[in-house]
Amino acid sequence: MKQTPKKPLCPPGRPPRFKDVPFADVTLDNGETYTLRMDIYQDLNQTKPGPCIVYYFGGGWMYGEYQQVTQKAVYFRELVKLVEQGYTVVSPSYRLSTQSAFPACIHDCKGVIRYLKANSEKYHIDPERIGVLGNSAGGHLAAMVAMSANCSEMEGDVGGNLDYTSAVKAATIFYAPTDLIEFIKSNVHAAANNLSGTEVDNTSQSADDVLSSILGLSKSKKSIKELYQLLESGNADDEDWKYVELAKKCSPITYVDRNCPPILILHGGQDPLVPMEQSEILYKALLSADAEAMYISVSQANHGPTMGSEADQMAYRFLLNRL
Repeated sequence: MKQTPKKPLCPPGRPPRFKDVPFADVTLDNGETYTLRMDIYQDLNQTKPGPCIVYYFGGGWMYGEYQQVTQKAVYFRELVKLVEQGYTVVSPSYRLSTQSAFPACIHDCKGVIRYLKANSEKYHIDPERIGVLGNSAGGHLAAMVAMSANCSEMEGDVGGNLDYTSAVKAATIFYAPTDLIEFIKSNVHAAANNLSGTEVDNTSQSADDVLSSILGLSKSKKSIKELYQLLESGNADDEDWKYVELAKKCSPITYVDRNCPPILILHGGQDPLVPMEQSEILYKALLSADAEAMYISVSQANHGPTMGSEADQMAYRFLLNRL
């Protein structure tokens, strides 16, 4: 009997104007070459440069794809509706942790911004009006793009276009890990997570698995618990301290300063995966640095697939008002 194909869980609602656009060839950790691509959603009649929102999908840095056929989160579907108001919405791929460890995915996400700026005339984009939005791991990546634009060490060279900056004008992040050191510490002491009803309720991976994969701990055969013990010891002479330093370099909170673009942070009070403190500490740090930041906490919201219509719409409006 012929099986009925699975329907997309949260489809964009319209086809992209520019589909499967290649923006870089990269090398995976196993040595294979891999082409990064993106879909660009835009009104077919648009010819003048307009504002652009780049969406980074969530999935624990381990799952997800730019075509948006497996995602449960609603955010991209809602962003695509903005095409009718003259916005370009971009969904790019990036290397997953099963392909390459940190900072590969961060470099990929920065490469997207430089590519769009370098090709702004072709795709009718105003390079000075680009914002980013992401949820969960995608929120982490959006925050890294927004906050570490002035850090050459984190820029990478994915796709080239190094004459352009990866700086963006504004960012919105949903329930994102923002301080990986504190995330590791909290995870070690956390009870088993019940992910039912979240955007990642079908995952079989624990937070330990996710963190081990994205930090590349398999190379040293060290567990997250052992990395935590190393953290507690403070022994910076240990050869595996490099993983602690990597976690710091790949944490948005490391790059807080008054020059960060406007950032809206959202988190649910019932999130079983990413502690709400991750958003709170970033918000407080941004305030202390005199950066523009807003924080919305929804007491009954989970780890997606939505924060509720009112909060979600405020998130989109935040970007629209700044682009």
